[in-house]
Amino acid sequence: MPDRKEKGAANASFFPDRIVTGLVRFCGALSTALILVIFVQIVVAVTRRYLFNSPLQWNDEMIGYLLVTLVMLGSAEALRRGDHIAIDLISARLRPGLARAQRALANLSIMVFAAIVGLSIWDSITFARSFGSYSVGYIEIETWIPQMPVVLGMVLIFLTAALGLYRSLRGLPQ
Repeated sequence: MPDRKEKGAANASFFPDRIVTGLVRFCGALSTALILVIFVQIVVAVTRRYLFNSPLQWNDEMIGYLLVTLVMLGSAEALRRGDHIAIDLISARLRPGLARAQRALANLSIMVFAAIVGLSIWDSITFARSFGSYSVGYIEIETWIPQMPVVLGMVLIFLTAALGLYRSLRGLPQ
């Protein structure tokens, strides 16, 4: 029979798991806050346009940038919580061993996707920085700035899926 130390060590949280989970939850909270920021921004824009006949010129562009940031910061939290879109017609009926292998393969696929998208956007960012590319529109900023949340989101998704893969391989609960 294992003593208390061994039992505690078996149930202890994997150290990077706590760090990544904390970071992902924090970014999810920021994503939630951005929903409120966008809502307030829309209310102000509508009020100015229809009550004061003085529309905000930069509003739509800023909302687009904020929506990308919102989705990228919140997607890893959705993956962590299992709130993402899933079709489980087959996976719900798998035996425990096969279900574990399916979860591992799914997490590995997510990691590959995140790496491909993240590296692709990173290449785009390095090109935009070297070229000195600026956005067109009312908000004139370097184009790499609104692309950075995509890289951050892909890193968070990759880390979340890597922890899911670790848990699957170790037989730990998701």
